[in-house]
Amino acid sequence: MRQSAVGIHQRENNIMTQSFSNLFSLTVLLIALSASSAWAQKPDHLSMNVHFKDSTIFIEAKYQSASKLNGDSIYFLLNPGYEIDTIKSKDLISYKVSQKEGIPLPFYRLEFNEVRDTSEMLAVAFRYKINLSEQNHMKSDWIELNADKLWFPNLGALNNEFTYEVTITNFPESYRLVTHTDAQVTREKNTLTIKKDNPWYEVLVLAGKDMKEWEYNQNITLLGCQHIADSTFESIGKKVKNSIDLLNGYFGMSDPITTFKVVLRNTSRDELGYQFNRRDMIVTGTDFNDYGNLSHEVAHYWWSKANFIQEPWMNESFANYSMYLVLKDFDAEDYQKVMARNRERSKNAIPVANATLFAADAYNSYYHKGALHLIALEEKIGSESMGRLLSICVEKGINSSEEFLQELEKLTDIETRDFFEGLLKI
Repeated sequence: MRQSAVGIHQRENNIMTQSFSNLFSLTVLLIALSASSAWAQKPDHLSMNVHFKDSTIFIEAKYQSASKLNGDSIYFLLNPGYEIDTIKSKDLISYKVSQKEGIPLPFYRLEFNEVRDTSEMLAVAFRYKINLSEQNHMKSDWIELNADKLWFPNLGALNNEFTYEVTITNFPESYRLVTHTDAQVTREKNTLTIKKDNPWYEVLVLAGKDMKEWEYNQNITLLGCQHIADSTFESIGKKVKNSIDLLNGYFGMSDPITTFKVVLRNTSRDELGYQFNRRDMIVTGTDFNDYGNLSHEVAHYWWSKANFIQEPWMNESFANYSMYLVLKDFDAEDYQKVMARNRERSKNAIPVANATLFAADAYNSYYHKGALHLIALEEKIGSESMGRLLSICVEKGINSSEEFLQELEKLTDIETRDFFEGLLKI
């Protein structure tokens, strides 16, 4: 999500439209906290207690934020299965809830539309439960708490960053936990604690039964079920390495990541029809074993920092353009098929400039149509200039349409900027 909130990709429609019918007993309590100079210096923080009981998890948590209650700039993105019992705050007058449906990531937007000015801090307490035999794929020996829907609140954006501490009791003994590589994980008897002091935009809790590590090379490690054949690990590792090498050569080096982990779910593509990237980790499956799928996720090492709500095309279309580069080099036949399919998907898509995450029917626009516009730009200015433009964007950390257009104008001229800006509006 960056999204990224933030990076969720290639969902099957049936996966995307599922709801958490089993989520219940949510209480959202907004409490005004006294501000202190010490807290004001801290990032948002999420504390969460998660208890496993058979195939059900029970969650109680509190989100603390330094953000002020200053009208409609404050809102929470919540799981669409939430049943809101109460919403209270010292300075809250009213709020509204709107539902975002379709792909990717359906959710509720809880917006505080009438709030008095306050200098006090904000806390959100909530609780609910999830039946893992019906959701998150425990029936396939896989637990993925962020699958399909948010399971914790995101304040103001899909990519707002916060620190977190999650305590899990009765975690299934035969499951191996997978979380952020920079998180601190401790175990004491039947209690597992995940603590992340570097702010990030999500809690990551994945777990698979009977998992093993398979080292492709000194930089790339694959994690998957013990029953996966070595030849499958080798095939996926090779595609990931080739994609990284090609894009490093084209764009310049991505973030200084020295090791890569490829997590292969213990579930099928029919159940979880998408994959995603999390900085130094790709979460995918054995039936995504092709250059198109894997290179798109690899590309998010370069293209993942744009505002996923306002300009998702800056992440997704750039990742798809990168995928086209890899396909042309390693699988020309699939490149032709993918291009034909994505041109068809883009025919009636809304303008990329209007394709925010909240816009209706925007997915094909910010995912596919924008990538085709980038190909059209390459055809106009040439592959050498296009490569230089994108390398500049990586070097400078360009993450908005306006910044991209400015760099395009600097490298070429105002007419070329007007050409591409026009494409984004049609």
